[in-house]
Amino acid sequence: MSGRDRAEEKITVRVPDELPVLTKRAARILLDILVELTEVEVLDGPRERGSDDC
Repeated sequence: MSGRDRAEEKITVRVPDELPVLTKRAARILLDILVELTEVEVLDGPRERGSDDC
């Protein structure tokens, strides 16, 4: 495929008119994906209060 062919290629993206219903299961799956993609440590509970808390 040449550069000219790529410039003329069209892509159609279809999105729903409304947001889908967010069930508990779907929310958990999305949260798992976000946790997997982040490099920030996720805590299982509230963190200890330190002197840097406002």
